[in-house]
Amino acid sequence: MRDGYLVGRAVVRVLADSTKTHEIHRVEEITGRPTYRRMLTELRAGADGQRLLRERPELSSELVDYDALRRLPATTLGGAYARHLDDNGITADYQAARTRHVEDEEMAYLMRRFRQTHDVWHALLGLGIAGHEEVVIHAFSWGQLRLPVSAMVVLFGSVKHLVLERRWGALRHSLREAYEVGRDAAPLMPVIWEDRWSEPIADVRSRYGLRVLDRRWLD
Repeated sequence: MRDGYLVGRAVVRVLADSTKTHEIHRVEEITGRPTYRRMLTELRAGADGQRLLRERPELSSELVDYDALRRLPATTLGGAYARHLDDNGITADYQAARTRHVEDEEMAYLMRRFRQTHDVWHALLGLGIAGHEEVVIHAFSWGQLRLPVSAMVVLFGSVKHLVLERRWGALRHSLREAYEVGRDAAPLMPVIWEDRWSEPIADVRSRYGLRVLDRRWLD
């Protein structure tokens, strides 16, 4: 009952203010435990997942040289990712914050990793951080991972940022496109993006079956 109350309160707060990312994190931690347990089982079964869980890389200014990424061409994964952060005035450090509702160490790490790589996904899909674009990337995340928090963001966020803002193109086309790209792409959670910073972003997209979403429905 307490978890249900916390989730309900968080949803109300996010509907009132979409920038309350910590409330989205709260919903993710409480509702996502079964899905993360499944993910951990899948990761332990593969070499890439085993390496991720063994090395536990994290995207934070303490561990990643973001100045070096800024020096990379914008056409590389690292260069595009750094520019996404800078252009939108955000950092990876907030997403590196520790979990508050999960005690299992491996699950907590995996949740942080998902949050930290969220902005890598933004760069790969060519999405900004406006409210309607956050809804769209959660449609992509739902296709990839089936996390309950993504379903909730798509459901409630579509009302606020697509219907009430009259973004009919995004409602009719972008949600489905993002979901299908996420569904059809290779599994992204095992990927150690730090190995691919200097690679052309077009090659990275091709490797994992990704593409930039059609901007005509988003602008």
